Amino acid sequence: MIVSWLAGLRQAVSSKLTIGIGGLLALAITSGQSLLEALEPPTLPVLAAGASLDAGRWRIALHEASLTTQSRPDGPPAPDGTQFLALDLDIVNRSSETDNTFARIFIVDPSIDALQPNPIFWLMRDKAILSALQPGLRERVRVIWRLAPGAKVPERLRLVVNGETFKPRDNLFAAPGWFNRKPIAAASLPVAAAEMRP
Repeated sequence: MIVSWLAGLRQAVSSKLTIGIGGLLALAITSGQSLLEALEPPTLPVLAAGASLDAGRWRIALHEASLTTQSRPDGPPAPDGTQFLALDLDIVNRSSETDNTFARIFIVDPSIDALQPNPIFWLMRDKAILSALQPGLRERVRVIWRLAPGAKVPERLRLVVNGETFKPRDNLFAAPGWFNRKPIAAASLPVAAAEMRP
């Protein structure tokens, strides 16, 4: 009887000790990860103007940023003198389906308060608002942000490009998709002055 009681006590002590050590180990690992994340973030590779970058679902090439008085690529100048910031880029949809998530390819970082939050993407081939991109076609696109009246225009436009990873089977539905969007490159483009048109 005493032997079985001692065996039970030994088993209880060893299981509690194992749980305690496992908990302390998990705490040490998560604390270490938190400290690593709190350190300075890694420097992103620099994307040069005109250079092509595979960003998972998309292949992009940023060309130029400029000021304009046109709210659309083929439109007349805004009558009230409103200025717009335009970005020209090439985009290729590398997925197998038509896609409309191109607005998440990049972010302006640091953000510019004078820019409207949601720019309009224009397809330069048709001079039409871009609604979706077909797979495998390279398209020249102009992204246009409206500037607040009297806003100070930055000399350079800094963009952070986001990439995604394709998984043939995700963990939840076992379906294919693009996941894990994260910054993969940064670009800094000079902002050209607006051309004065009659």
